[in-house]
Amino acid sequence: MTSKYWLEELLSNPRDFIDSFYKQGKYYQKIRTWDKNNKKRQNPRSYYVFTLDNEDATKNATFSTYEFGIKEHMINRGYLTKIASLLPMSQAKENLLKLAGVQIEENVFIAPEVTIDPILRGWIKFRKGASIGWGAKCFNHLFEENGKILVGYIDIGEESSIGGFVTITPGVTIGKKVSIGAEVVIAPGVTIGDHAKIGAGSFITPFITIGESAEVMMGSVVTESIPPNTKVAGNPAKIVENKTNRNKPKLDLIVNPNIEKSDKASM
Repeated sequence: MTSKYWLEELLSNPRDFIDSFYKQGKYYQKIRTWDKNNKKRQNPRSYYVFTLDNEDATKNATFSTYEFGIKEHMINRGYLTKIASLLPMSQAKENLLKLAGVQIEENVFIAPEVTIDPILRGWIKFRKGASIGWGAKCFNHLFEENGKILVGYIDIGEESSIGGFVTITPGVTIGKKVSIGAEVVIAPGVTIGDHAKIGAGSFITPFITIGESAEVMMGSVVTESIPPNTKVAGNPAKIVENKTNRNKPKLDLIVNPNIEKSDKASM
């Protein structure tokens, strides 16, 4: 009966079965509970924030990370992702990242020296045809000075292009065919709509939405959500163009070719 039980556990939920062999920190258990409950929600949340105990809040980020979850398992995943980061895109690189818990669909390109730091398996997803440039970083968790931890998923949409040295933080959702230039920083909880464009060197502040087909010019600092089909620029970024009105003809250019004929007929 016992052997049947562990076999069922292994086949039904291999991640939980493997994790059960390692020591689990209390915060890791909280995160797993949130992750499990979140998958049952009709509209899953992309990030979660909780406060550390006083003792843990005073530890530095490195030690807190070590105590945070499953020590041995997190270290092993770190080795897997580090080895994978040294390789060009290949089947071996893809297999190592999948073994570390990264979800990768077909035709994905991940350049060398990309740092990927998943807390739980499946928390970082590269959808079909996505690409990410040299030196980019994807973090599933952030520690703040006031003793808070922010954790979340990262979802990079189909055929989206992420430039080199881009930083992607917890709770970031990127839609289809999004173009993001080099050295962009995307803060936690940001949602970027389909077909949006983010210029190089821009900074997107936390918990805002970049609308579908919106465009952020180079070096902009976006502090508020941007409506769809809108171009913004500056620090802080302001609307400089509404694309929905771009192709509308001006009233003084509208010509009715039948006006002259109707005037002659009335004479």
